[in-house]
Formats: sequence, C-alpha cells, structure tokens
Amino acid sequence: MAQDAAGPDPGRIRDREGFARELTMLRERAGLTVRQVAMRAGTPGAHSTIGDWFAGRGLPSLALRELFERVLTVCGAAEVAAWVDAWQRVRRGRSRRRAGVEPYRGLAGFEAEHAAWFFGRDALTERLLRAVTELDGTEADGTEPGGTELGGDQPDGGGLLLVIGASGAGKSSLLRAGLVAALRERGRAVTVCTPASRPVIAARPGEVLIVDQFEEIFTASRELASREPASREPEQAAFVDALVRAAAGGAVVVIGLRADFYGHLLRFPALAAAAQHGQVPVGPMTRDELRDAIVEPARKAGLAVEDALVELLLREAGRAHDAGVLPLLSHALYATWLNDQGHGLTVAGYQEAGGIEGAVAASATEIYEELSPERRELARRLFLHLVHVSADAADTRRRVSSADLPSPGPAMTEVLHRFADQRLLTLDQDTVEITHEALLSAWPLLADWLAADRAALLLGRRFAADAQAWRHERSDPDALYRGARLLAAQEWAQRHPSDVTPTMADFLRASGRQVRRRTRRLYQTIAALVALVVVAAVAAVTASQAQRTAVRQRDQALSRRLAGDAIALRGTNPALSAQLGLAAYRLADTPEARGSVLSASAVPYATRLTAHRAPAYATAFTPGGRILATAGLDRTVRLWNVSDPHRPAPLAVVDASDGVMSAAFRPDGRILATSGADHTVRLWDVADARRPRPLAVLRGHTDAVRTVAFDPRGRLLATASYDRTAGLWDVSDPGRAVRIATLTGYSEGLTSAVFSPDHDVLVTTSADAAVRVWDVGDPRHPRALPSLKGHTDRVLCAAFTSDGRLLATGGFDNTIRLWDLRHPDRPRPVGVLTGHQNGIVSLAFAPGGRTLASGSYDRTARVWDVTDPAFPSEPLVLSGHADVVYSVAFSPDGRSLATAGKDTTVRVWDLRTSVLSGHSSPVQSLAASPDGRLLVAGGYRTARVWDVVAPGGPVPLSTLTGHTDNITAAAFHPGGRLLATGGQDRTVRLWDLSDPRRPRSLAVQAHHEANVTSVAFGPGGDLLAGASADGTIDLWRVADPRRPAHLTTLGGGNGSVDAIAFVRSSRDGLLLAGAGADGVIRLWQVADTPDRSDPRDPPDRSDPRDPAVLRGQTGAVTRLAVSPDGRTLAGAGLDGSVRLWDLTNGPRDARVVATLTGHADAVTGAAFSPDGHTLATGSLDGSIRLWVVDNPRDVRVVATLTGHDGRVQTLTYIPGGRAVATGGEDTTVRLWDVDAGHAARRICALAHPPVTPAEWAAYLPSDLPFRPPC
Repeated sequence: MAQDAAGPDPGRIRDREGFARELTMLRERAGLTVRQVAMRAGTPGAHSTIGDWFAGRGLPSLALRELFERVLTVCGAAEVAAWVDAWQRVRRGRSRRRAGVEPYRGLAGFEAEHAAWFFGRDALTERLLRAVTELDGTEADGTEPGGTELGGDQPDGGGLLLVIGASGAGKSSLLRAGLVAALRERGRAVTVCTPASRPVIAARPGEVLIVDQFEEIFTASRELASREPASREPEQAAFVDALVRAAAGGAVVVIGLRADFYGHLLRFPALAAAAQHGQVPVGPMTRDELRDAIVEPARKAGLAVEDALVELLLREAGRAHDAGVLPLLSHALYATWLNDQGHGLTVAGYQEAGGIEGAVAASATEIYEELSPERRELARRLFLHLVHVSADAADTRRRVSSADLPSPGPAMTEVLHRFADQRLLTLDQDTVEITHEALLSAWPLLADWLAADRAALLLGRRFAADAQAWRHERSDPDALYRGARLLAAQEWAQRHPSDVTPTMADFLRASGRQVRRRTRRLYQTIAALVALVVVAAVAAVTASQAQRTAVRQRDQALSRRLAGDAIALRGTNPALSAQLGLAAYRLADTPEARGSVLSASAVPYATRLTAHRAPAYATAFTPGGRILATAGLDRTVRLWNVSDPHRPAPLAVVDASDGVMSAAFRPDGRILATSGADHTVRLWDVADARRPRPLAVLRGHTDAVRTVAFDPRGRLLATASYDRTAGLWDVSDPGRAVRIATLTGYSEGLTSAVFSPDHDVLVTTSADAAVRVWDVGDPRHPRALPSLKGHTDRVLCAAFTSDGRLLATGGFDNTIRLWDLRHPDRPRPVGVLTGHQNGIVSLAFAPGGRTLASGSYDRTARVWDVTDPAFPSEPLVLSGHADVVYSVAFSPDGRSLATAGKDTTVRVWDLRTSVLSGHSSPVQSLAASPDGRLLVAGGYRTARVWDVVAPGGPVPLSTLTGHTDNITAAAFHPGGRLLATGGQDRTVRLWDLSDPRRPRSLAVQAHHEANVTSVAFGPGGDLLAGASADGTIDLWRVADPRRPAHLTTLGGGNGSVDAIAFVRSSRDGLLLAGAGADGVIRLWQVADTPDRSDPRDPPDRSDPRDPAVLRGQTGAVTRLAVSPDGRTLAGAGLDGSVRLWDLTNGPRDARVVATLTGHADAVTGAAFSPDGHTLATGSLDGSIRLWVVDNPRDVRVVATLTGHDGRVQTLTYIPGGRAVATGGEDTTVRLWDVDAGHAARRICALAHPPVTPAEWAAYLPSDLPFRPPC
C-alpha cells in the first residue's frame, strides 16, 4: 500500500537524521507525546530512551526491537515490516570504522605499542615491575644496585613470577601494554610468547621472558594428543622444564595464567613453588581505576564523555556478575564510540550499543542477522570450531589454522571478515581465533550452540585430534578406531558430513578396513591355532601374564583420567560426573577413582531437566509434591511427575503464545496459573496432569506479567506486571475470572507479588526499590499499609514463611532483607543476608520457615538457615547453573529444591545432603559422640550439635553459646553425655548433652594464658587434658564435671602445644602425648596402668619415664592421632607430611615406620578408623586423603576426596567407621561415606539420566565397549 507523499515514509529513510524525522512525523500524525507513546507501549519508564529515537540521539538496539515494534504499532504505522527494514538499513549503514585514532580497543587486547592508551593499571604495573626487578636484583631503572648498568652474561638473580587472574581481568593487556612497555622503556630485553606458538625457550641471563596465556599448555596440547592424556604430559613437562631452566640460568620468567587453571598448574612442583612465593594477582579495578580507563582514552582523543555515562558505566561495571568485566566494558565503549555522531560519548549512544552486558552480544548478533541463511550456518560452524570444549575445565577459545576451517572458500572468507571488522575475531596471516573469551559467555547464541551439542562437540573434537595424530604418526594402525569408538565416530560423521575433514575421512575408512581385516584374520587364525594349541600352551601362560599386566596398567591410567573428568563435570552435569567416576572405579580401583566415587556423597546432588530450549523462568510444586511445573521463554509449560525426584518423568507439555515468566498452583493443586511476555495470565485445569486443558485467559495488563500468586484459599489471584500495576482477580470460578482491583502508584514496573498465609496481606515489589504492603482483607478495596524501606536498588522478589511471621525480600542491591510482619501496620526489619555477588531474583521458604532459598544473577542458588533472623548462618551454595537462577521452589516436604535458570536447565536438588551448612563462620573443631549419633562442630563463639543419623538426613539440634572467640577444640567423654570444648578465649568448657536439644553448661576452666588448641578425655573418662598456645598442658579430674579438679600442668616444650592425645599402653600404662611448634612429640606417663585414671600428682620431673621425647618430625606438629590398639601414633605436620610412630616397644624406643606425603599444605586433621586399618587426613590444600596403614611397609593412599571450597580445618572419624566428617573454611561440615560399595549404590540410586553411548564414546577409548556403570 502506497503512503501519502506528505506523510511519514520509511522508504525515504537513509540515515539517523532521516529515521528521526520520519518517526517523529509518524508520532505527530498520531497526535501523541513521547510520554504517551511510552505509556501506551507498556513501558512508561522507558520514555527517555524512546525520546532519544525521536530526537535522533540514538537508534533502537537489537535488544529493544520488540519495544520498537510496539512503538510503531502505537503510532499507527501501516507497514511495521517496512519500518523495521529501514531501521536495519540505518544500522547497517553506520561506519564500521571511523577515521582517526581509536581510543578504545574493544575485545582486542592492548599490545606494547598501545601503552599510551592503556589507563587504569598504573599501580599494578608498578607492582609487577617491582616484582620483576626484585627477582633479578636490579633497580626499577634497569641498573644493578649501586648504579652499574645491567649487562654481561652472568647477572645475579632470575626466577619465576606468576601473574594470575580471572578471564577478562586484563592480564594480557597488563603484561604487554604495562610490563613490556615499562621494561623496554628502561632498556630491558623482553620476549613475549604463548605456549600455542610452540616457542623455543632460550632466554639469556638478564632477559625477561613473558609467557602469556599459559593455560594454552593445558588446552592446545590436549587437542594435539587427546587419544591418551598421558601422552601429552611429556610435552607439558618439557615446556615447563625449559622455563625452569631459563629462570635458574638468570632469566626472569613471568607466567600469565587464567585463575580457573590454577589447579592444573599446581601439578608441576616448580610452578607450585612459584605460585606460593612469587605471585601477583590481577583483581578487579577500583572505582578510580575504572574511571581512568573510561575517561582518559577519550580525553586523549579529544572526545567528551557525558558525566552521566561515566556514572552509569561505573555502576554497571560494579554490578556485573563476572569478575572479567573489563573486555565487556571495553567493547561497550568501543561500540559507543562507533555510534558517536559528533556529540561525544553519550548515554544514548551507549544504550544503543547495548550496554556492558549487551554490547558484545548486540555486535555479534547484528552481524549474524545480516548474513544470508547459508552464511549463518557457516558462522555457526565457524564459531563452534573456534572453541575448545573441555570436559575438565572451562571452555576456551582455540587458535585454528586457516587451512583447517570448515568449508573454506569465498563465503567463509566473507563471514570471517564481517566478524573481524567488529574485532570479534582476530585474523593473522594463517590463523583465526576468537578475540576474547568474554564472547563465549556474553553472546547467548554462541552459548546456546555450545550447550545444544556438547557431547557431540567433545566427540568430534577428539575424533579430529585422533585423526590428526594418526596422520602425524604416519598412519600407525594401532591408532585406528574400533568397537564403540568407531561406531560413535561413524554416527557423528553421518550427522556432521560438512565438518569431516579429508584426514578424518581417511582415518574413518582406514579404521573400517582394519576392523574387516582383523575379522578375516581372526577366522583364519582360529584354524591354525587349533593345531598349535598344545605347543602354545606354555607360551600362552607367559603372554597372558604380560598382557594382564599391560591391561592393568592401561586401566589404571584410564581410571585416573576418567576420575579427573568426573570431578571437572561435578558442577555442570552431576549425573554424568557421578557415573563417570563410578565407571573409573569399576575399571580400576585407583585413589582418584575411589575418591571420585566417595566425593559424590559429600556434594549437593541435582537432577537436571534439559527439555526447555530457552531460559527457564519458573518452577512450582503441587501441594502434594508429586507434580512439578516448569516454564520458560521457549513458550512452553512442562509438567513432570517427581514422585521420585531423582527420576522425573514428563507428563505433559502446554504451548503458550509467548515466553512464560511465572507459574503457580492453586492450593488444591487442580488449577495452574501462568503469566508471561504476552501481557496475559492463563489458567489451566491440571486435575489430570497428563491432559491439561485451558480454562481462561485474563487480559488487562499492558506489559509483561512477571508474577502470579494464589491466595491461601485459592479464591484470589494476584498479578504483578511491568506496566506498573498489580491486579487482584476473583478466580472462585476459574472459567469466569474477573479483575476486582488494580493496585497503582508505582513509578517502575512490578517484579513480584506474594500473599501472607492468612490471605489478608499482599506484598508487592518493584523496580523503584519499594516494597509495598497492602491490606486485602476486603480485596475489592485494598488499603495501603506502611511500605518497607531499606533496599537501595531494584527489588525483584519476596517470600513469606508458612506462619506469616517473617517476610524476605531480595533485589539488585545484592541483599536479602528479613522483616517481622506479624503486625503489618508496624513492620520491623530483623536481619540482612549478604553473600550473593549480584542481584537476587527469586526467594522461597521451606515448610517450617527455618530455611530460605535464594536464586541470583551470580549464577548460584543458596540455602540459608534463618532460625535466628538477626544472626543468620552462612548458606549452602548450590553451583552448577551457567547463568542467572530465575526461580527457586521447595517441595512440600522440604527435601528437594527446584531451580530454573537462564542456561535453559531446571535442576532438582536433593537437600538430604551430607553437607551440613548453616554455620556462621569457618568450622575449626569437630567431635563425634561414641555412639555415632551426634556431631559437634565449633566455629566462632558457637558450636552446633547435629543428629547425623536422622532418617531424613542430618538435622541441627542445638547451638552451644558461651565462648567469646573461636572454638578450636572439642572432645566427647567416652560415656557420650559430656562434651569438652576449648577456644581462643583461653577457656575450657564442659557441657551436659544428655538431652542434645537442650544442652547445659556445667563448668568453665580458665587456667591457660593463651588460646586453647586441643582437648582430650582419657579412656576411663575421669581425666581431661587441655593444651594451649602458652606451651602447657593442663590435667583435670572430671569425676564431678560441675567441679573439675585441676591436677597438674605439664610443659617443657618451646612454643605452642597444638595437639594432644591419650595412649593406652599395656606395658607403660596411660600416656599423654603432646606436640606443637617445636616439632617434638613428648609422652608423659599419667597412670601406672592403661585403665587407671588416677594420675600421679604431680608427675616426677626427675623420673626418666617423664616424659619420653620423640624427635623426627620435620617442623611443627599440627595434629596427633592414636590407633585403637595404642601401638601407632600419627604425627601430622605443618609441612604436609604425616609420620607413623611404632610404640610397641614403649615410647622411649618408638621409631618412625612410615612417612606419608602427598598433601600440598599443612595437615590439619588426622584420625584412625575404628578398626585401625585406615588413617584419614585433611589439609589446608582442601583435600582429604584415606591411607591404608595396617602394614607399615606398604602404606598407600587409597582415595583422595575433594569438595570443600577452600581449606579443610578439622577432621574426625564417625564411630562405626563408615563416614569421615570434615570442617572447612567454607563454613560447612561434610560427611564422607568411606564405604565405596555403599557410595556406588547411592550413585546408582540417584544418577539420572543414565550415561548415553555418545557420552561414553566422548570420554572412553574405542576398545572399551559401552558398559553403563549402573
């Protein structure tokens, strides 16, 4: 239809000015103001953004396309598609490059030649320069101390320096534009390389060698030799050895490393030492440093920057959930600069670019959408080819030879240059790579591509690497595929024919030919072997033994590697992780495999639902808990049978007209309400969950409806919308629902609404930071009550406890606030929960109201104990989602938590976990009752008493209060009713735990002059010993625990006594061992027989039996443990070792019979199993090790357990021997099932879905047939 020549015509639009002119003409013809347009478009808060479009100050960004189309509709545009074409035409017409200097680098890093434009890192550059000069003994100006110029072949010094930081923290730019430029300015010789460039390490004395992106040693080499991980280790070791030699020869070697590869680096002892002694962390920029990075390049280029833009950037950079925000900020500034129309850098230009979170995605998406369908497919395959998808680390970019790109030719060249023009790709003479890894997480489309076919990508990547290795090894037939691996590769090739390179095709054909040849030879050989069977019998025995040895060695190596894969997958794919760990254990009982199986019992487990194809926004359980509803932006609502929460079964899929953002069941579970982006609320009859049927569509809102909530009686429905209103609907008759009230007065869109359990109060939250409370006792005439003030940014969610006494609210100020709403007209703040690193978007209370779950933009869900809202405990952190956690919902029994995320997954977490959370500080002491029922965990000022054998999982019974500082020691009396604790407040306290729910304080002893470090009861129960940092051990008789009798003070060492233990000896009576800072173990005889509890008072210091001294530990002793038979004493050290002393011939003839090494830091816990066969040790390195110690000549580690987030502070065996308890600086206690058979059965009961043949082929070699472990 032709338009009036005098009217607005999108066909006339050629540039931004024309766009603004025609759009304004359209608005004026409709007779609307800008504010009216915004109001009618359903986004009144966006009137300034929309105003910029009419004024020519900005164009709609890709993210605002939907809003732009609504604006066109409101203004009466006859042909919306023609206007959209015009808008895209103008966007394409913008210059991709501007003339003159470029003040910002975008995703590209800074090189040394860009030093003049590198701002914000002056202090860190100076610190790094100082660290380099301190290593080689030169001054900062390049001279030796005393003024001699650095030169010659034999300068003093040299060494290794580690620069570590998160991806995107700016390490490469710091090293190149900061350190390299500063060193060259001072005349120093500097070489920069990366591992992937295969450099020859030949640094001379006095030279500085910078190895950037050191993580490539773990990714590039993995691709070159992925068939057997052991085969890449020599290559890695040789490279590291070359660096170490260069450092030893006088060069300074500076290594830049991504923080998430830190654990890989620690495998190399020389680098581990450098990490401890020569490390410069690259943390986030301060606010002033960010300001410099934003403003100074523009100022140098002669550009103005709006003050409002600077403040907006500082606020958004500080709020970003990723520690590596710098490349996103840099690209946003670069894109804003490209948008400059002569006005400088403005908020409008920044918003048009898409902002920090959206600029990278907007640039990539814009280019992608401009491509033809054929070239879009090329782009998808290109980017997947440029990402290293890893099973044991984060995904990383990979540098690829141009000759190895899929579908080379003019079309691919065009795609490459389109993305390179926006600095999203970097093209060298013969290689291609993604410019920065920030793109991997910032571009949702790429993340979706990676997530959609991860197993196939892993399989394809290994297939390509194996084919290349086969070619490199000159077609070695032993490298060819067979069995399950060959079948998986053939299937992959059929599904991805365009990704099969000629080398891969040759490899596949050769594998097939070899299998056919071997089959023919097998039949031919059988006949010959029949004739030779007698002659071959003897030789066969020998060969069989050799073969078994080779197979065993191969299985052990594969078991270790597979266990590593399992641990790496634990957060993202718990089911596959657990099954791979079990497969590793079934293959060979290596310490790594057994550790993987046992570790699965001490980390929260989640069952993943992966049916949604877009961000999952909502989760809701029916009141009976049998059905779970999930919903998302893929326009579906899905119903699941979760009677067995570990094996959810799909029941039905309901198609919605648009993305679904909220779901809620009526209290009787028969009606489901959903809401979403189409401005409507829909009611569904789900009485038959297999056949949901629509009942009604509720219309009236003019923007997306973010939340729906039923009142407790099921008669009212509340809706909260981005249109700045909340609605109350009478749904007594769901088929004839009617809106009976509208709540207004908000200046921004609403984000949630929740009813109180008594149905008389409604709480709403909104983006204006307000929490409003309404009296809806008369729902047709709601009455406003006092608002809740305290949040300093947008409030996104709210939840009531089941008794209505407590309300929780959360928002973008990263806090959860707790309110006492027993008297809604007099609300009272009672607590604040902090810990999330970004906005809180969802909240839910468990039945009972003591536990609160939260979901956040920081990609975690957290479970909080709010029994005492004023003093909330540290939460259990549930990690695994790859993006925002939009929804949390408890099952009615409180045993499961469902979470939904932007990563499209829904996870059902089993909260009957062996992780005991809720402590308010690091756990520093543990004690288990003799019957194995109770566990006491001590932290700052308090100790928690847990029932660890309760049928539904461990439950807290009570909290001990009285200490005024950290509780560093705890021990149970042999009778199990009396507990002793010691702390940094210099006291020892006795507690009556006859009723563990109501513990009673009995006595306080304050004899020590420094911290109490250890307490122990004698085996008869009448003696109590307490050790102290003052170098003494006090002994008390506690026959009457209300009135302990002090007997004596033992001493004689130099420095703190950190560990004590009683030893029962048939020949020497009852001994007390003590050790500490001086590294000496002393044993005093405190009774003549092991069963006597009467100590000599005081011991005769001249008596030769008092004390015996054991020397042989290297450094301070941190813990002592005694075997149940009293014959072995374990002394754990600050050096990470444990020594076993044989006391069979008495303490004076004790000797070290074994030294246990392997921990990388101090050992902080040691305990023997009740049968004495196993010793458990915990360390500041974060690991727990289980050692078989029944034969001192063959002491070996049988399992390494991991799961704590940080250091292990304390450890104890649970009597009965099936579990070890550990306490960590992560504030949790973890119960580790040390029975591998029991742990394996638990894995098979929980893990779902089962491992698939494709997953099996991606992780195991081709000659192992598919054999699911469960």
